[in-house]
Amino acid sequence: MYKAFFGFKERPFKLVPDPAYLYLGQSHEDALGHLNYAVRQGDGFVVITGEVGTGKTTVCRMFLEKLDDSSETAYIFNPKLDALQLLKAINDEFFIDSSPSNTKDLIDILNRFLMDKKQQGKRAILIIDEAQNLSTEVLEQIRLLSNLETTKAKLLQIILVGQPELGEKLDSFELRQLEQRITLNCHLNPLTSKETGEYISHRIQIASHKNSILFTKAAIQKIFQYSGGIPRLINIVCDRALLCAYSRDTRKITRDITVLAIRELSGRRQPRTVFFDQNRKAVFVLISLVMVLGALLVYPPVNLKESKASSGHDAPMVHKIIVPQKKEIIKKKQPSPNLSSINITPDAVSTSINPMKIPPMTPEKQVMIYQGEDLENLLHESNSKSSRDIAMKSILGLWQAKVGLNSFLLEIENHQDYFVLASKQNQLNVQKFEGDLELVKNLNYAAILELYSAKSPAPIFLALVKVENDHLFFEYEGKLIQVSKEDLFLFWKHRFYVIWKNFYGYSEEIQVQNNGNSVMILKRHLQEIGYSDIVLNSTYDTAVRNAIKDIQKRYGLGMDGIVGPLTIIALYNESRSLVIPHLRQVL
Repeated sequence: MYKAFFGFKERPFKLVPDPAYLYLGQSHEDALGHLNYAVRQGDGFVVITGEVGTGKTTVCRMFLEKLDDSSETAYIFNPKLDALQLLKAINDEFFIDSSPSNTKDLIDILNRFLMDKKQQGKRAILIIDEAQNLSTEVLEQIRLLSNLETTKAKLLQIILVGQPELGEKLDSFELRQLEQRITLNCHLNPLTSKETGEYISHRIQIASHKNSILFTKAAIQKIFQYSGGIPRLINIVCDRALLCAYSRDTRKITRDITVLAIRELSGRRQPRTVFFDQNRKAVFVLISLVMVLGALLVYPPVNLKESKASSGHDAPMVHKIIVPQKKEIIKKKQPSPNLSSINITPDAVSTSINPMKIPPMTPEKQVMIYQGEDLENLLHESNSKSSRDIAMKSILGLWQAKVGLNSFLLEIENHQDYFVLASKQNQLNVQKFEGDLELVKNLNYAAILELYSAKSPAPIFLALVKVENDHLFFEYEGKLIQVSKEDLFLFWKHRFYVIWKNFYGYSEEIQVQNNGNSVMILKRHLQEIGYSDIVLNSTYDTAVRNAIKDIQKRYGLGMDGIVGPLTIIALYNESRSLVIPHLRQVL
């Protein structure tokens, strides 16, 4: 919305991690240095902790990108698994057999793989992000993995990354054996006031290719007070401040504009009043103290020295930092703001909506029926990087994307990073799924499936563009390949990627008290798709929650009433006015 006004090529303060905008504070640089040192030394266990939004995942990505070919890595980013599921996930990430349904066989397969890599002079690294979600049982299983070793060295180096709760869990009596094996423990601190200013300037410079500072020193100080130096919160308030400045036709972000942005994010118009309401007792004591001191000055007691001593201490200044909740939606009902102050015009929804018609899959394409053996040969003859490029181009063609793919993408080793960057380059998003064929059908988006040949551990990617009964149609180099679901199951491990478009510009986390406009857009969206009982205001109420649960139920998603990326995909799928490349015809 404000990109052209400020001369940005893109929004500089998006919440999506982008390596191009990477800024490392001293704490982050120290953590990276310690990680690299620990890996070189062959240390078995490393723990990195930090508050929500301090950049733990960014540090992990930076660390992985700097590793050379002598390292094999497994990156687990959704650790809400039991011990058996975790072992399967680890084997999957190392591209080795994960089919056994018992712990012993899985560990034996992993051990053989690690021994083989050790003989090749390579190191194996396991990184588990959001590790605070691991149960005690799973953490104990991870400790047992550290027993995989030779007489001279560990076969597997393990890095646990999580919030401070992870450290508290590791300090427990039950996990004392694991805690004793930790050789390095790093904690990521928020940015300092100076680093906050440098962080803001860095992102603006990358987005505009200029070195101009739009934020005044007073504005930066206010942002630091609000965010506490947490990068994610800095991004949120800076993005809103730019929007406020744009609405006032000014290119200078002052303290007053920043205060206004913080008020909007906090869902309150009188922050001073709220402060005094929540600290009434302290204020009463302070006022009473002032009155007593005044009385002492007017009517001094006999022991004046004691009076002076008692009045020589200043009351500490209290700063209230408003931190948005981590949950996607705040369930507590908030008062509705004045709707006249909320802009819900089409421009406020998204400038990316393009009502172009996407032509259906052309019948002129040659259809080839593949049996299991044919599909096996295709997978065996393909390679990961070229297949993902072919699949991505097929999906982009369905979306009628005009940008295409840059050649540098071919060199990206991590497949998920490739899909994220390729999608972003074309103003699209990508969501990775682990699920069955019914989930693929329910989502009804053209998707990229990750398949494996029995002859190779490397994944091959195919673009699924159509489903008819029990037959699936993949587009590959200009032709359609028809495969039965029985043959597909021989090569598919239930992992797939959905490329999607954020038509209405929903944020990743819709929070009532932080973004009433997002709730308004959500309610208009629900009204559009047939939920007539929705009342148009900025409160995430019971009617909205029930509507979201209803949609989640129909799509086979978790019925938590929370609007995240998966639910947003389903919401767009419900809109008949949006043009989306579907697997099946929408009636």
